[in-house]
Amino acid sequence: MKEIIIVGAGGSGMDVICIINSINKIKNEWKILGFLDDNSELLGEEIMGYRVLGNIEDGKEYSDAYFVSSIANPTNRIVRKQVFNRIKKYTNNFATIIHPSVIIYEDVDIGLGTVINAGCILGSKVRLGTNVHVGYGCNIAHETIINDNVSMGSGVNLSSGVIIGVNCYIGAGVSSTHDICVDENILVTVGSSIVTNLKRNIYDTWIGTPAISLKEFMRNKIVLKKQ
Repeated sequence: MKEIIIVGAGGSGMDVICIINSINKIKNEWKILGFLDDNSELLGEEIMGYRVLGNIEDGKEYSDAYFVSSIANPTNRIVRKQVFNRIKKYTNNFATIIHPSVIIYEDVDIGLGTVINAGCILGSKVRLGTNVHVGYGCNIAHETIINDNVSMGSGVNLSSGVIIGVNCYIGAGVSSTHDICVDENILVTVGSSIVTNLKRNIYDTWIGTPAISLKEFMRNKIVLKKQ
């Protein structure tokens, strides 16, 4: 069995434990050592039977272990990349963790450090970059590209030929039309529909059905109030 440490001792970290447990029921592959988390108040705490071993830098004490990140933050989207790079300073042992229920079509590429939760479908020629986090029940249609450090909430539905830029956060229940691009470091909020290319803007946030920039959304609210 390979030893593994989960980075981030929050709710997503508990989900990663459940994915690993499901994998181990089929093939005894992983031995969970515990968590790393920069919140010093969690040090020594037990979460689902596994201890918080220290902060992220303490991972260098576990030279033979593999690491997987559960960290994602819609308001600080770059943090997932930052955590990955901190771990990379002392190891290149990143685990790719995929729930056994995930359906993967032919010619799919999945990068190191990626986590895919239960119930997802990946169509043919889908590309997932390094350090991607995919929530429960996401459908990613053929020839779609999800670049590095992207986080996707549960129930996201992306049509074919979509490109999601690095460091984006795609909220739960987001859907898209086909053949569109989302620029890097963009937040698409929960339940939004993407029907055109999304460009970076002053807030880097898109909201609604169809998705519009947060600036435009706020301007519309002001107009409605005046009326």
